[in-house]
Amino acid sequence: MSTEAERTGLHSLPVELLYEIQLYALSKDLPYTSQHIRDVFISASPRYRAQYLLERAKTSNSISRSDIFSRVLRYGLCSKDVIEALIPMLLDDPLSISSQRYELPRRLFRRLAPKTSSDQWKDHDEPLPFLQYLFTIPDIPTPYIDSHDGYALTKAVHARFVPLIQYLLGQGASPARKHALAVTVAIRKKDLELVKLLVERRDPVLVTKKGKAKKRKLHDRLDVTPAMLKTAVKCDARDIVDYLIQEKGVIPDMQTLQMLLG
Repeated sequence: MSTEAERTGLHSLPVELLYEIQLYALSKDLPYTSQHIRDVFISASPRYRAQYLLERAKTSNSISRSDIFSRVLRYGLCSKDVIEALIPMLLDDPLSISSQRYELPRRLFRRLAPKTSSDQWKDHDEPLPFLQYLFTIPDIPTPYIDSHDGYALTKAVHARFVPLIQYLLGQGASPARKHALAVTVAIRKKDLELVKLLVERRDPVLVTKKGKAKKRKLHDRLDVTPAMLKTAVKCDARDIVDYLIQEKGVIPDMQTLQMLLG
């Protein structure tokens, strides 16, 4: 049985003309009309992909480079090579230059999941290298690290992706977002070290006092709350309960106290 692409004669068209048609149509369906057409667009160059994504983004009434970048990054086509091809196009385009930070798309973090105990997350695991790259692009505002109410940090905590968590926190991600959901996730995982990583600022700089070196005391990233303590008690995360009460001075409410004494 012939496909739609074969019936319409698309298979007989030169690749260059197919590319031109797609840039005009900006169709989400054209690349899937047949295996041949799909192969044609899979083999498209980073420059062509960048041009296609730029045209799609500009149809959404985008008025600044930040707007364009936020939209382009939502597409799975948007790799490092595509971005490198896109930058000169953005600089040549008469778009307003906004200092507003662009959104990090959920797609970068959506599939993060815990690894097995024998397989730990490394610095070279995606999306960390791609995220680091995004923070180094010249002439483009840096990403808003707390996009979608702290989605990236919460997913990183869920996956126990410590290098990514450390990087996000270093770029200013706030664990207080969405009622401190990232901390709640760490508590439910009964992971005291993750909780401490999210709550406490760790300063590697040593200060000397009377000939003794010690780490400078920094303010916590957020205030720990009785609600966090209640979650820890419900999860039977006893080391976290001790940490919140003894080190952080959290006072349990009456219901939590009854659970502790029960």
